[in-house]
Amino acid sequence: MPCADLECCARIMIARPGLRLARCAVAAGARRSSAGAYAVARYRNLDDAPAAARDAWRRSDATLHGEMRKRVPAALKHNGEEAFDDHLVGVQSVLRAWGAPEHVTNAALFHSIYGTEGFQGYALPLDQRGDVAGLIGARAERLAWIFCMVDRETVDATALAPPPAGAAPAFAARAELGGFAMPLRDRAEWLDFLALSLADWLEQVEGAATKALPSPVGGADVWAAGEAWAYRRAAYEAMAGVLAAEGDAWVAKAAPAMYAEVFANEPAATRGLCIAKTPPMGPAALAARDAAAAAALRFD
Repeated sequence: MPCADLECCARIMIARPGLRLARCAVAAGARRSSAGAYAVARYRNLDDAPAAARDAWRRSDATLHGEMRKRVPAALKHNGEEAFDDHLVGVQSVLRAWGAPEHVTNAALFHSIYGTEGFQGYALPLDQRGDVAGLIGARAERLAWIFCMVDRETVDATALAPPPAGAAPAFAARAELGGFAMPLRDRAEWLDFLALSLADWLEQVEGAATKALPSPVGGADVWAAGEAWAYRRAAYEAMAGVLAAEGDAWVAKAAPAMYAEVFANEPAATRGLCIAKTPPMGPAALAARDAAAAAALRFD
């Protein structure tokens, strides 16, 4: 698997304006390239789910998907190939294909609803949290809220160096939101969150890699065409490993299996790239980054 050495993103940094790329030691032939259909397709389409389950989901989704789309502008662009609402449904389908419990699949349907570190094209006002919780359940809404508020680097740190067995990790909010502490309620919530995070990326990475992602705050692209594969590579691999080792039965095999299927389609040209963190994706994030950098200046 790529980036077996989880410190790869700290080694041999390659300078490129706007990006920090690290070359990772990847064994030749460790993954094969595929020009076939996206690996995610059968998960999005729930091809392996029983017909009775698909029928039940279709009935329940008639209301839930309608409520989600009331809150999301039509055809809103997303970082992948799909419109934002289609991506939300796609992540829900991936998690259903894995056998996730309802609070996780409901969270998936609203997982970026308040805006996130990487997607700031739309944000439902936070004063509607209670309405969303009433619609999908408090446990699901909390996962979605964490997904939107969190600094991804603090999530990745827990996957790359998991806390002692039984301990509940803590995240932190994005710097532009104040960086407030986000302690998780228990280890189960952490594992649910890692499953949601990994499913979100596996659902979109194949499509995202077909194009460059322009920076919304100017400067170099967030990634060039093909380089989406490299985004937080070590962290996503680590999430798959944590879920395999500690996850409940529904995720322990399904998540690492899909990870391997999806990344088997990565072309050889990008297998050694690693984009370790999200660059600023909005003016407030850019200002927060610049303020942190300025704090290190000395004039005496």
